[in-house]
Parts: sequence; structure tokens; C-alpha cells
Amino acid sequence: MIKSRARLLPQNRKPNPKSASHWSFDVGHWTLVIFILLLAAALRLYRLDSVPPGLTHDEANYIPDAISIVHGARPLYFPVPQGKEALYLYSVAPMMTIVGPTPFALRLTSAFWGILLVPLTYAWARRAFDRPTALWTVAGLALSFWGVSTSRMGLRSITLPVLFTAAVLVSRLAERKQPTFAASTLAGFLLGLTFYTYLAARVMPAIPLLFGLYLFLLKRDHWRRRWRGWLAMLVVAAVVAAPLFIYLRAHPSAEIRVGQLDQPLRDLVSGDPGPLLRDALQALRVFSFQGDDFVPYNIPGRPLLDPLMSLLFYAGLVIALLRWRDPAHAWALLWLGVGFFPALATGSDAANLRAIGAQPVLFLFPALALENGRRARVGRLRLSTLVGGGALALVIFTTGRDYFVRWANDRDVRVHYHTNLMSIAETVREWEVDEPLAISAFYPGQYRDPRILEAVLGTETPPARWFDGRQALLLPPSRAASLILPEAIPLDETLWTFVEPHVTLRERVTLRADDFNPAFEIYRWSAQETLSDLRPTMTVPSQPARLPVDVGEELSFQGYQLVGWTGEPGTEFSLLTLWQVEERLPDDRDGVFFTQLLDGQNRVIAQRDQLGAPSWDWQPGDAVLQLHRLALPADAPPGQYTLIAGAYTVPDRVDAILAGHAPDPSMPRLPVLVDGAAVSDHLLLQAMEVVRE
Repeated sequence: MIKSRARLLPQNRKPNPKSASHWSFDVGHWTLVIFILLLAAALRLYRLDSVPPGLTHDEANYIPDAISIVHGARPLYFPVPQGKEALYLYSVAPMMTIVGPTPFALRLTSAFWGILLVPLTYAWARRAFDRPTALWTVAGLALSFWGVSTSRMGLRSITLPVLFTAAVLVSRLAERKQPTFAASTLAGFLLGLTFYTYLAARVMPAIPLLFGLYLFLLKRDHWRRRWRGWLAMLVVAAVVAAPLFIYLRAHPSAEIRVGQLDQPLRDLVSGDPGPLLRDALQALRVFSFQGDDFVPYNIPGRPLLDPLMSLLFYAGLVIALLRWRDPAHAWALLWLGVGFFPALATGSDAANLRAIGAQPVLFLFPALALENGRRARVGRLRLSTLVGGGALALVIFTTGRDYFVRWANDRDVRVHYHTNLMSIAETVREWEVDEPLAISAFYPGQYRDPRILEAVLGTETPPARWFDGRQALLLPPSRAASLILPEAIPLDETLWTFVEPHVTLRERVTLRADDFNPAFEIYRWSAQETLSDLRPTMTVPSQPARLPVDVGEELSFQGYQLVGWTGEPGTEFSLLTLWQVEERLPDDRDGVFFTQLLDGQNRVIAQRDQLGAPSWDWQPGDAVLQLHRLALPADAPPGQYTLIAGAYTVPDRVDAILAGHAPDPSMPRLPVLVDGAAVSDHLLLQAMEVVRE
């Protein structure tokens, strides 16, 4: 792909004729290479079972997808929860057959991808430049916080730099002689596979395309000799990638994530470059000044490079810019710019992942600075050896301290990696609980907290009902259940009054005192006794004046309670509604309960739409006690008002845990049925009077 080797030799120095072989053996050099590879492997495998300290939602969602591949599924793309490419999961599947369908299989797969990136980067830099430059480059990659952290997360992004570097290397090796169709085909195949790695791969083909234009304009002889192989590589890459894009075109809703990230680009197309420029300027700071703030991937604000490595990086960047007419340096500049573009387009948040395509080449630039100054000496030692050795010693010290000590023990990291849910899972496993679990969680949606428990317990998971206890309670039909209440997500006091007479504390598990969620309690719970005591306290609605009331074919309304109503403007009140699940909702819909206070003209004065017990988890026989908190506006005039309630459904991609959701006429309400006939789209609970003192 790149003809010039750009050896960076002093002008009056000639290559040693005895070193005719490009890969000539040098014991000292290869000893250093092997040592760096071993050190890279050690940093990527050390305490892999405990650092990171748990699982993120994204990682947990990879596990059932990889298991499905083990069991015979062969998807091109996984559309839920937000869409993800499949290649990484195909590499996790064989690892699972060896170590089991566990989170560790995920992490071990990532570590091996990260280890593989190190020799591939060395081989590319060795072919494009020289051995010392390659050695400095690979040392920076192997020891850096960025390189280590991305190799230890169970995420698909690590596969992008590996496959792209492999494609570049194959193309580079082919230039030792006239390109062959086989070499061009293999390079194109690897380049095409990058599309199946990570969303940021969509920009990477711009590198060979721009480089081809560069050769056409400035290196016409090189272009004439290579264009056929170049074209063959791009055609093969397009053919390999085509099935993915055909699938995505046929399923436009599969890629939710693109629509969440491309707003600055859409603003640019519409004539407003401001958001893109703002994000780009913010992202450029991640090199040396203000790094990624997203704590699952980085110590918030930690730049990619420490001060010494930053100075070397900018010096190397200047060297590459001055030598831009040399193809090797031009390729490196294009790789850095295009690989970093996804972060430039979206800002510094999560830049450590979105810019991962540029990870191998980033560390080339400090290496260029070191190798360019190798003639300068301090006594008998080269200045570059002193500076480079000091820089790498600082890098490995800060990586070890920042990653394994500071980051791994940070409270917010433990929150994002759900150490409390991991502990709940381990406790349930030790007990060998068979009875249903009722678990209060911050994120009870299908692809959120429940996936953490499933990832740890696998097929051993007992039946579980999920809800957010701050706003709802789900009562399973079983007489005996285990109620699990984390300290940070307790039952609301109003809900607890119904539960307290029917629970006994089984165990309190304490985590770290400084954790955001430092403990959880497990109770034995008689859920059906709670429900039996609850039903007689429920009020019958005004219309229809009966209980229970069928709402759609899936629900029956069991009554309500009004709490704290005074009728005074500016005050808050609560409404409890009790529902029973008769049938599951369709798989493509999520349910939402709504309540509204209407004035005399049927205008909405107060409203609350939410569902604290997501409908994906409903089973026939479950009961849901939903708490709605409403505020009567301070300017509400005196008079008669009407309180109504009901249910509607939203597409399954929409988070059903909604707060203050505005009325949407397009959302179909479930009909209120009397003797099988629809009589309304809501329940009229009662008339309300607003008064002023």
C-alpha cells in the first residue's frame, strides 16, 4: 500500500549492506520485542476476572447474543438493544465453548484481541518505517492506559483496530514485489470485515481512498504500478461489506445508535457547522488536556497522553507534517485524522471508544520524535534512549496506578459496572434459591439490570420480577417469594406500608461503605397475602362502577387509592393504581400507565405517565401496584375536576419508564371493556374539587 519505507536515517548515513533482509535477526532488538509482547499480555490478563470490577449493561447484553451463536444462530447483525455488529460475538462464541458462557469468556476474548494488536502494530510500523520506530511505537501501545483499558472491556470496539491494522499490513507486505491478486484479495477481505466490528469502522475506508488520491496527485509512477491491486482490494472490501448494508437497508430501525450520534453531521449538512466545530474542538483536547469524561472507559478527564508523551507526540506530528510528501508519513497522518474523526464528530464523551480506529497509529508519532533525535547523545547514551526510556517508565507506572488502583476502585466505576447486582447474583447462587425473586432496580428494563443477573447466573437464574421500588411494586402470583431491596432503591414508604406486615428479613449484605449502593436486604415475602390485604382497600372507579375492569385483553384494573389530596392549588398528591396481568402484551409493544387531572373543558391540568414495573417482564397472574405523583398547579382555578387513568402501549424500543411524558394521540390506548365491549379509552376514577382558602 505504501512504497516508501522512510527509514529516517541521517542524510550522510547509508544502510548497512549486511542487513539486506528486512527482517534481519538482531538478538537485542528481538529480545526487547518479545519482552514488550509479554508485558502487553501481562497487563491485559492480570486480574482479568476482577478488573473491571463487574459488568456494564452493554457487556451483559453481549453474553446472550454470543450464547445464541454457540447454539447455532448466524446473524449478520444484532439489532437490539441499540444495534451492534456481530464479528466480535462470533469470536466470543468459541471462547465460551472452552471456558463456559460466562462474563470471563467475554473479557478473555477482548484481551486476546488486544494482545494480537500489539504484534500487528509492530509489523506494520516495521515495514512502513524501521525497527527502532516500530519498537517505540509498540511499546507505547502496549503500556498505555488507553491500550490496556480497551483490551480488558468486553466490547466489540477492540476488533476494529486489529482487523484494520491487519489489512494495512497485508497490503504493505504485498509491496515487496508486484502486487498479486491473492494479496489484494486478502487485504480487501480484511478491510471489508472491519465493517462487521464497530460503528466507527464506517469511516476507515476513507483512508485508502484518500491515500489513493494522494498517490494519483503526487506519486503518479507509484499509482500506475499499484492501481490495479488497489482497486481489487477496494472492490473485494465492498463485496464483503455488502451483506451488512443490504441488511441495514432492509431494516432501517435496527441502528438506533446512528440516529443518537449523527446530529452534528446533520446540522452541518443543513448549513450549521457550529455543533460539529464545538465537538471537534472539545475532542482535540483528549490528546493532552481534557480526556474522555465517561467513567466506564476512563478516569474522567484523563488525557490519552501524559505530558512527556504529549510533547513527543506533537514533535512527531510536526515531523510527519514536514515529510508529508513521503507516502509512509502521509498514510500515518491520514490514519490518525480519519481514525479520530468519529470522536471529532461527537465530542470527547466516550472518545476512548469512538476513536479506537486511530489507536495503533497514535503511538507512532512519539516514536518518530524519538527516532528522529537518535544522534543526540548525553555521554555515551543516546538522548532518545534516555527520553524514551523515561517516557515509557512513566507510562507503565501511571497505567498501573491509574487503571488497577485508581480507576478500578473508583466509586462511580463500581456503579457503572454494577457491583451491587453482581453481589446480588452471587448471593442468590450461594443460596440456590428456587422461589421467584422480586428485585427493585434503577433500570428494570429488559436490556438493562436484568441482563446483569442473567450474565452471572446463566441458566441457573430463578424466576425474577423486576421493578423500580421508588415508584411501583410487582407482586408475583407465587405465595412465597424473595424480595430484594438495595439500599439506594428502597420501596417508597407508601408501598412499604402494604409490604411490611408480610416480610421477614433473611439477610443483609454489606458492600463497601463508600459505595453509592452500599448494601442490599433480602426478605422472605408472602406476596399473595400482601395482595389479599391490598385489594379490599382499593376504591371502585366512578365509570365503570365495578371491579375488576378489563382494560384491553391484557390487563384488569383492580382499583385505586388517592393519597394526600387537599384540593389546594400548588400542593402535591399521589395516586395508587392496582392492575393485574391477564395476558402478556405483544412482543413489539411496551406498556405505560397514565393518570390525568382534567378541568371542566377536559384540558390536562396534571399528568403522570410511567410504569415502574416494565411490561417486558409481565407474566399472567402478576399484579402491579403503580404510584403516580402529581402536582396541582399553583394557578389552578377553583372548581370541579376529573381524575382519569388508563394504559397505552409504545414501540418496544422506547423506554417504558417515562416521567412527565406529554400526551401523544398516536399512542394507542388500551380500551376499557364492559362485557367484552369497548366503552372508553380511560377509566373515570372520581370527580375532584379544587378550593382556595
